[in-house]
Amino acid sequence: MVYSFPQPHEELISRKPYVTIGLVIANVVVYAITSAEYGFFQISESWTQWGAFVPSLLSRPEHWYRLFTSMFLHGNLFHIFFNMIFLYGFGKHVESVLGAWRYLVLYFLSGLLAEVFHTAFLPIEGAFSAHVPALGASGAISGVLGAYLLLFPGTRLHMCVFYFFIPICFTTRASAFLIFWFAMQILQGYLGESLGVAVFAHAGGFVGGLALLPLLLPRERVEMLRIHTRLRSFFFDIFPAKPGLSAGSKAVLVALLLAVVAGAAYCAATAPEARNVVKVLTVSVGYKGVEESESIIVLLDRGRLSISPIVSSGVRVVVNRLNALGLIYSSPSAGRTLSVSLSKSARVQGIPVGVSLEAELCYDEWGLLSSGRGSMDTDVLYCTYYGCSVGGRETYSFSASTESVSIGFQGIPVAELSLLVMIPCIVAIAAVMRAEEFEIFHF
Repeated sequence: MVYSFPQPHEELISRKPYVTIGLVIANVVVYAITSAEYGFFQISESWTQWGAFVPSLLSRPEHWYRLFTSMFLHGNLFHIFFNMIFLYGFGKHVESVLGAWRYLVLYFLSGLLAEVFHTAFLPIEGAFSAHVPALGASGAISGVLGAYLLLFPGTRLHMCVFYFFIPICFTTRASAFLIFWFAMQILQGYLGESLGVAVFAHAGGFVGGLALLPLLLPRERVEMLRIHTRLRSFFFDIFPAKPGLSAGSKAVLVALLLAVVAGAAYCAATAPEARNVVKVLTVSVGYKGVEESESIIVLLDRGRLSISPIVSSGVRVVVNRLNALGLIYSSPSAGRTLSVSLSKSARVQGIPVGVSLEAELCYDEWGLLSSGRGSMDTDVLYCTYYGCSVGGRETYSFSASTESVSIGFQGIPVAELSLLVMIPCIVAIAAVMRAEEFEIFHF
């Protein structure tokens, strides 16, 4: 976990960052409202389903409000805490240069670009991402980071890396940290190591900040701040630094932006050819007086089945057993309705568990479960950090129904958006190549 904070610029303190403070307050208030149900530790599922951005809904105008509401929703306490630290730490300086309205335009347009990038890179991120709710201000904040890089590349950042809660602190240049961070987003995206984080949304927001800053920068304000800086440099700095990003930093940034362009070209070419089947199933489960219902995503790609992570414990137990018994996907059962009555052992998490099942299950043309209901009596696993073991037996009643089905990226303008995102990348490359025009401070 990394925490960084830029050194203050006394030249900008006179202009209070009211918009940044307002955005922080708005995000915190929204988080308090949406997480109250869970003791402020995480957002409630109902708010996520209502306001998060879901790429598969992009073609439906009645869901376009999610493009904005998702920027104010956060998954848990750590998510909003670190987002707000970065927003305030970097945003107040960018706002002081741009002014309130230009800063707001940069913030929200970067957030929108982040969502566009997230959608455009679905062929790389995976078909699951088209249906998984995405939320958080990270994309918009990434735009602020991109703008900060052009304005203050030589600023010293105080950084702390937490190693088992022990802070290891040091100082580095803003350009080094921000370029490294941008590279990690792209690398994690291409290697599939994002761990459920929309890293291409982060990259897209950062690109947006680089591309938008030259269009929004008030030149007269910049010149005034530069004069102030030069005067201070003349009187106090014996060895003034060379302004702008170094040639090496520019080369790395351009290479990273070209890597994003190449990825966008790949997505534009492959998106129309995708033939994977993605089904959203609503599974409802009852046990011990508890009723649970959850939408799960089932992906069938060239005969291989994948199921999205499941939060509800009862739903997870039922789905895991049905999958272990080969009843979520059964190609021989395509287009058929089965009456199932069995009692056998199945392997879950590598451990044999007993399952007794009475159910009627319907399958679609691909052999994926379409609907069904029944009852299940099964061994329950109790899992810890060290492994899982059988810890008892429980009876579940369940039902399943199809919420939606899509083939490839049907109904999502992935190819079109992939071509579109090349434009801000090219504009960002042009901005990087003339970065010295935008820098204010160099230390």
